[in-house]
Amino acid sequence: MERNAPSRTEPAPDEWWSIFDPRFSLPARAALIFGGAAAAFAVMLANVSGGFLQRAVERRLSGEFETLAFQMSDKLDRAIYQRYHELQLAAGLGPFRSSEVTATERRQLLEALQDAARDFAWIGFADTNGRVRAATRGHLEGTAVGNRSWYVLGRDKPYTATLHDVPDLTRLLTPADEERAAKYLDLSVPVQAVSGQLLGVLGAHVQWDWAREVQLSIVPEAMRKERIGLTVYGAKGEVLLDSGGTGWSLPPDAPTITDPRRFRGAQVENTSTGTIYLTGFARSRGYREYRGFGWLITVRQPLDQALAPARELQRRLTGWGLGFAGIVGLTAWFATYRLTRRLRGIGHAARRIQAGDILTVLPRPKGQAEIDRMCRDLDAMVETLREKQNKPPS
Repeated sequence: MERNAPSRTEPAPDEWWSIFDPRFSLPARAALIFGGAAAAFAVMLANVSGGFLQRAVERRLSGEFETLAFQMSDKLDRAIYQRYHELQLAAGLGPFRSSEVTATERRQLLEALQDAARDFAWIGFADTNGRVRAATRGHLEGTAVGNRSWYVLGRDKPYTATLHDVPDLTRLLTPADEERAAKYLDLSVPVQAVSGQLLGVLGAHVQWDWAREVQLSIVPEAMRKERIGLTVYGAKGEVLLDSGGTGWSLPPDAPTITDPRRFRGAQVENTSTGTIYLTGFARSRGYREYRGFGWLITVRQPLDQALAPARELQRRLTGWGLGFAGIVGLTAWFATYRLTRRLRGIGHAARRIQAGDILTVLPRPKGQAEIDRMCRDLDAMVETLREKQNKPPS
């Protein structure tokens, strides 16, 4: 009984394009297998190595940003302490510890202190009645300051106050000083006689623009190209200073620190603007007897920008890997094509013999490879069959 022919029609393997069809072509199949395997391995290796690299870059930058934020916090605390300490030293000098010194002598000492530290916008001495008796440039002399916080709280112990406006002082500044004027820090210390009697309060308003110089020493303008920005937040989250390096018109809100006990660290920050930042932070903790204002200093960079070199390398690795996979596929295709040419020669000779061409001989290679030995064995088999066919019957 005859078998029914297969119902599906197979494409003709002798068409010119069949050499590129893995169903019929061994070179195409080898190229697909080896090239595909190389491509899959290259993509996997690029993704794995890229992931490791991104995490390594994130850890490194997190440490760097945390260090920059801490350096800014430390420098701010030390600078404020230095002004605070200079005010304490001035309060301990003779012209303030004696009630018989003239206002002119005290003013000369205060102006010498201001000349030595230009961050002091104003220094004044108020007596026990709350009236300014001596001040730099004579500004606000005779003014009643008995209800000012720096005077009230500075009578008992050294006092520091965070940034605020001082309208009375701003009106007295020269045009050159007005360019610097914005907000001021208040510092004050009690002035006591040798006997311990309170003689008054020595207070100062400190310019804030020096903080910009500190910021530039930590995060210079060159870092703006990398979109790295530094922001100083007050204890209530208000912006005190911003370098503007990250391209925003207004910095985002102060980040929420997951562990409030941490005074420094780094984290990936999701902001209300939709941008994700890699953020290093540090809190002001003061210096020596100055306890600090609890400011929060952050150093930020968009996460995409921070990881851009790692992602670019990952893309390059993927491209190089796919290129290598293409080379592997082509190498496999050409190597297998040479083999299939010899197999096609054997198949062509076999078909001629099958058709009755008794003079056709199989290829007789001289090598010792498997295909060479197979050709010789097939040729020997065909010759044996021919001899048996041509041998007369006994």
